[in-house]
This record gives sequence, C-alpha cells and structure tokens, in this order.
Amino acid sequence: MPGTIFASDLDNTLLFSWKHAVEGDLCVEFLNGAPQGYLTGEAPSYLERIMRHALFVPVTSRSVEQYLRIQFPHRCRPRYAVAANGALLLTDGKIDPAWREEFTQAVAPWQDALQAALEALSALPQGKRCRIVDGMFAFAACDNPQDALALSGALEGVTPLQVSVTGRKVYLFPPPVNKGAAVQKLRRRLQADRVICAGDSVIDVPMLQQADVAILPDAALLEGAQSSAQVVCAPPGRFYDFVLQEALRRVSPQPCPNQTG
Repeated sequence: MPGTIFASDLDNTLLFSWKHAVEGDLCVEFLNGAPQGYLTGEAPSYLERIMRHALFVPVTSRSVEQYLRIQFPHRCRPRYAVAANGALLLTDGKIDPAWREEFTQAVAPWQDALQAALEALSALPQGKRCRIVDGMFAFAACDNPQDALALSGALEGVTPLQVSVTGRKVYLFPPPVNKGAAVQKLRRRLQADRVICAGDSVIDVPMLQQADVAILPDAALLEGAQSSAQVVCAPPGRFYDFVLQEALRRVSPQPCPNQTG
C-alpha cells in the first residue's frame, strides 16, 4: 500500500486547453479529431518520478467518458482515477462497482432535486449543454463567466443542491458528491499515511481541506478554511509546472530541480 497519495485535479491544474498551450507542450486529448487538452512538456517526466514514491490519482469533475479521452503517456499513466467529482472510481479504466454502488445509494435521495435542477437549467437562457453527469450531478455550460454567474444566481434558493461556478461552467452537486469525501475514501481504502492534493477552484476546496499538503494557485481559495500546510504558486510561473515541482519536492528523497528552499 502507498505511504503517500498525490491526488490532483486535472483541468487548469495539470491539464490545460489549447488556448494556453505553448511550444513544447504535449497534447494528450483530442475531441472530434481536434486538439483539446495538454500537459506541459516536462509533466510526464515529473509524474514518472512522483510515481516512484507516491500513488498519483487524478480527482476530477469530468465524466468517465471525458476522463477516458485523456491519453496519458504510458510511463505516467495512473492506475486509479476518481471521476464525476468523487462519485466514481476507475481502476485501469474500469469503474469500481462497490464505489459506484455506495455513491449511487448516497445520491438516490437527491435524484428528484437533480431532475428539477436539470429542468431549471434548461429553461434559463444562459444554460447550454445541460445534463446530468454519470447520474451523479447536474451541469450546464454557458457562453461566458458572466452568464454562469447569472445562471447560478437564478438558482439561489431554488435548489437544495450545492451550486458551484468555475469560469463559464455551473455545477449542482448533491452533498455526498464532493472531492473531499473521495479523498477520505481513498485514504482509508489504500491505507495511505499522507495525502498531497492540488487544485485550482472552489470545487477542489473540500479535497484541499483533507490534504496534509495543499497545493493551490491563490491563498484566497482556502481563506478561513481549516487545512494543513498550504503551498501557493507565486506569479509569474505556470501553475501546472508548479504543482508537479512541489509534489515531487515533497515525495522524493532527492532535491527537485528548479526548486530551492
């Protein structure tokens, strides 16, 4: 069993879109034949070295289908991944039935609320591509962040679900579906002594609060929250590089290049 788990969000933490890619970055995801998701050019090497000392587990709000689009290089391909914001565990790309059943039962009392939320999202003009993700939470994409904030404001007080906004995306989560609960389950299941977590958004806060070491882009993300050691990225570095450098620094007995102190 691993002594340390490195549990990391993907989008905008390790993975980024073509809009943010620069020369030397590695495309690891295609959508309808077009480049979609990238890792930095150094990411595979960092992940490979991290995985010598810790278990790398992506923890993402992506659906299973969206997660499986990612083509990690073989040398840094994670065995485990948590999708649907914690509700589904994948082992070698296959859904863990016991984990799924536990969350299916936990979400069952919230199914009427999810259906009502989906109807509300679909009825509002800002909501685009509205759907329920893997049976676990509701989602809508908007044209811009302003529309996403307007959409979430329209749902305030209307739904018992947790409404979260990241950029132009709106999520509605039943209380059991959160990354913090997933990290707690991972720690117990894998009998890990320590968990290092990285994330960039409000959706990642429950996970970061469970971390022994939390890696984040802005201290305000965990302002006022109870958590262990926090490592905050200082500009102008790329957060994707910073995450891997800091994770390696904390799991490897050897000094990490490009980092001092």
